[in-house]
Amino acid sequence: MSKIYELDPTSDTLHGFFSKDIEPALHIHSGDTVIFQTLDSAWGLEKRLSLGAQRKRFTEIKAERQAEQFGHALVGPVYIHGAKPGLTLEVKINEIIPGSWGWTSGGGFPSYWNKKLGLDQEKEVLLDFELDIEKMVGTSQFGDFDYTVGLHPFMGIMGMPPEEEGQHSTFVPRETGGNIDCKELQAGSTLFLPISIPGGLFSTGDGHAAQGDGEVAGPALECPMERVSLTFCVRDDIKIERPRAKTNSGWITMAFHEDLDEAMWLALSDMLDLMSELYKISRTEAYAYATLVVDLRVTQIVNFSKGVHAFLPFDALR
Repeated sequence: MSKIYELDPTSDTLHGFFSKDIEPALHIHSGDTVIFQTLDSAWGLEKRLSLGAQRKRFTEIKAERQAEQFGHALVGPVYIHGAKPGLTLEVKINEIIPGSWGWTSGGGFPSYWNKKLGLDQEKEVLLDFELDIEKMVGTSQFGDFDYTVGLHPFMGIMGMPPEEEGQHSTFVPRETGGNIDCKELQAGSTLFLPISIPGGLFSTGDGHAAQGDGEVAGPALECPMERVSLTFCVRDDIKIERPRAKTNSGWITMAFHEDLDEAMWLALSDMLDLMSELYKISRTEAYAYATLVVDLRVTQIVNFSKGVHAFLPFDALR
């Protein structure tokens, strides 16, 4: 019988990197559900009280869970019994409830995307937000003007470590997931990830209350998450090389590469494979239909390996 577990952000669950050698925070079985509570990506514990004030951050990180370089605050990892290399982990996203505050920023630091726009020498603009979970809107604070945006929460990072040894950055999305930053992965969606190590060792973090395709400034609307309910199932009937998802409105295939063009071709190739499976047609025939009904979207451009996802609406072919 399936069980429900809870994982809160503590010194026993928080970590700032992916690794196959990190001690699991929880062991579960296929079909079980885990309800996570997460910090914001920068280890924040509270909102800023005024413009320019420092936020209190989580600092009680165990030495074996601390990254060699800065990494997002992740909760986990979760060891799923029966998860083996070559199989697929199905992650059902049941519920995502943000906390009451968030933040974003633009410009100021010498990233390649700021340099491209000539904003690396400008003073960083940091915007704090109050999040109204009942109305699902966020209102900016401390800026020249206060504006409101709609909230569409999702987890920026959901994934597992690769099979290679050592610490792996939380910033880079990989075939086994990680910093995917795909805004389509909201409550009601299902994410499929290829498993590369025994137990999978799934972690999540980097909660986003809102984000546009591309995540163009670097951060999204970064926020803690009060409740992230995920159900895990090990699948031996699905063979994939990269992440795939079934969202509330259609199917998506995702790919990542330092070259945005290469990420696009990989995502499209995976979509042709998916369409062949769904409609029992050849890849060439799928290609002919894809030019009519598949959208290519830039997932994010700021995580070293850029992301593209191909989107196929459920009612595309009737």
